[in-house]
Amino acid sequence: MNKYSNIATLFVAFIMALTSCKKEENITTSNDSYYIKYAIIGNGTYIYFSDFSVNSAQGLVSYSGYQYQTWTQTYGPVKKGFSASVSVQSPYVTVEIYVSKNNGPWAVMASKTGDYSLSSTTSQSYTINF
Repeated sequence: MNKYSNIATLFVAFIMALTSCKKEENITTSNDSYYIKYAIIGNGTYIYFSDFSVNSAQGLVSYSGYQYQTWTQTYGPVKKGFSASVSVQSPYVTVEIYVSKNNGPWAVMASKTGDYSLSSTTSQSYTINF
């Protein structure tokens, strides 16, 4: 009887040890930082644009008045899930959205060339999901 009670005690102690172990929660916190670079390029030698807006970490940033042939600007840092967008009041441009993760190389994530027969505005967006 003593032998069985020792085995039973060891079994109960073993079960208690397994169930009382605290499991580490698998929380994925992203410390990644991303930077967004917007590029707007006039399609042609004499193509200029002046009214456009981009989304930054602080909100929508609008530009008007000065005429550009090309324009690039970097914004950040932003977090995963950020929705980058650019809109130009011209069909004669190409817009590009680049993303850099943790100061890595730039990658083109979205690009669009305007079509004057469809719209007078060229817009593009991309949501960071990597």
